[in-house]
Amino acid sequence: MGTHTVIRFARWAIGPEPAPEAPRVVHELECTTCNATSAAAEDFEEARNWAFRHSGRNPSHTGYRETSTRFWRATLLE
Repeated sequence: MGTHTVIRFARWAIGPEPAPEAPRVVHELECTTCNATSAAAEDFEEARNWAFRHSGRNPSHTGYRETSTRFWRATLLE
């Protein structure tokens, strides 16, 4: 028996994850000198404070890359 594929047009919407337990945004900072990374945190201040401590212990490590993760949900519109 062969494979049967059905393709139809559908309208979708996408927006921020509405689940109350889902974080809005998760922040991480990565040192661009040694690739050490802060813990993922909903509060940016936690990642920022990690970067301050890291630079304090390693004065030549002054560059950081931010990764922000935002959660989204796609919904099929009827």
